[in-house]
Amino acid sequence: MRLVRNELDVKGLRKVLLALLTTLLVLTNSFTITAKTEVGDNIQRLQRAAEYIIKRYDPMIGLVSESEDTGSVAPDGTPCYRTFWIYSDNLWASKALRRFNSTIAGNISKTIAPYIKRVGNANLFEVLLGEKITNVRYGKRNICVAYYIIDGENHTIWADRHQEGDGGIFYDAEEYADLCFYLALNCHLNGDKENATRLLRVGEGMWDGHGFLDKAAKEDGRFQNYKLGLYLFTVKVLGYNSTIYDSVERVAWSYQKENGG
Repeated sequence: MRLVRNELDVKGLRKVLLALLTTLLVLTNSFTITAKTEVGDNIQRLQRAAEYIIKRYDPMIGLVSESEDTGSVAPDGTPCYRTFWIYSDNLWASKALRRFNSTIAGNISKTIAPYIKRVGNANLFEVLLGEKITNVRYGKRNICVAYYIIDGENHTIWADRHQEGDGGIFYDAEEYADLCFYLALNCHLNGDKENATRLLRVGEGMWDGHGFLDKAAKEDGRFQNYKLGLYLFTVKVLGYNSTIYDSVERVAWSYQKENGG
């Protein structure tokens, strides 16, 4: 089976945010890490990535949109450039942009706070920010938290939540590379280094030189490139001696567009 990159690339923003979060983590030591990394070689790419996210910021909504695409994968069919996700996109953006544009980062934090208070945490994405999640993985529930009409066009704000009752239990969680990495981070937070390393290795084992060939990739026939950034982030947090880190990083950056996304 020949896998391709998703043409709509709606996960592109998540990939960019992960790159910035990894850098922020290393520069500020905001997550307890044991590995050192050099960010100088990628500083221009990271700056372009930050500029891309900032361009996606809508001051009227106070959030960054899903992407610049006019297509849609939102439940209501709203185009990507008018669709906004509380998490993961804006939750991560509120942290990732701190070193690049603290004003916008602060505005995003203020915007998402009341929404998160209303619908709760995602129980998934916040583990990258050092917050524990459940070891049982649940399917998602897309919750529309706000809907606005601006200049005759709808703008929709969503939350991608994974709490108990939102979806079925992933009994096959270890067949998905991203879930392995999220769970590895959670084990790390819980002091379970043995399982953290084991889960990272399980996810790492799905690497085929182009992407993580996990259950989702096999079913969809497409790689999800944000998993590359998630792997790189997890490796840094765990201080894991990866033999494929450079290859994964090279592929991740090869997907960066001219606009930084």
